[in-house]
Amino acid sequence: LGPRPPAPAAEARLTGDLHSKARDRAAISHHYDLSNDFYAALLDPSMAYSCAYWTRDDPEYGLADAQRDKLELICRKLGLREGARLLDIGCGWGSLTLHAAEHHGARVTAVTLAAAQARYVREQVRERGLSDRVEVLLRDYRDIDGGGYDAVSTVEMGEHVGDAEYPAFAGVLHRMVRPGGRVLVQQMSRGADAPGGGAFIESYIAPDMHMRPLGDTVSLLEGAGLEVRSAESLREHYTRTVAAWHRTLEERWDDFTALAGHQTARVWRLYLVGGALAFEERRMGVDQILAVRPGDDGASGMPATPRGWYGG
Repeated sequence: LGPRPPAPAAEARLTGDLHSKARDRAAISHHYDLSNDFYAALLDPSMAYSCAYWTRDDPEYGLADAQRDKLELICRKLGLREGARLLDIGCGWGSLTLHAAEHHGARVTAVTLAAAQARYVREQVRERGLSDRVEVLLRDYRDIDGGGYDAVSTVEMGEHVGDAEYPAFAGVLHRMVRPGGRVLVQQMSRGADAPGGGAFIESYIAPDMHMRPLGDTVSLLEGAGLEVRSAESLREHYTRTVAAWHRTLEERWDDFTALAGHQTARVWRLYLVGGALAFEERRMGVDQILAVRPGDDGASGMPATPRGWYGG
């Protein structure tokens, strides 16, 4: 058949030890530093690159509305109030960080490992006059200092941590939040027989990612000393979210090929179509896990009713 064809330019080719800081930085850069303009064309105006929360079916309700409702749901679950300190680990392009600061008066420390994301969030902070409320750190989660936050969020970042490293990651969540404080983990899951993202996704989109069944993640969070109070599946919501991204890709195909090249655009087409199908067929899931760090007396500080959990 002749010589093996060369690897496509879009394929990730990482070196170094699995989930070393240098390799994790390269893996994150491969996916998230693609181009801020590319993601701005694909996502809603909030630049939320995670599962939305669809609350209505009417034609006037779209992706931007569902992402806003997702951000509001997280803030309610975390019980954010004016002046509350929030640590947003894996802040992306700042959708939750900016929403929490603008609409709930939170003081937010936003952490990302992607340089393009950090630049974008800092620009938004300056433009929106939030410099007194938001600090953006370009930093590995293992290098976060301090603690005592009222709340900690990590939205679809835990998939990049790795299997062996997740207990230490859960320990960081526990260490960063104050006793009685809340932790919100939004994270994708897979079955026990297919813990990764799949060969295609790991080769071309998100190298070194690792997913596990929901129950295993809950056990790891509990093993770190957190008390898990609720888990809410958003699987059907991700089918709709990814389908919305795919429609945008097809409608603006020429723009995406101009931004990233024809090969990368085709990779993303397959990624989005395959992702939507995986959620629809229940081969992948996504969940919001709400936990609390118990106080020294064992009390959680959480109200007894679900309405109270969400700050209603």
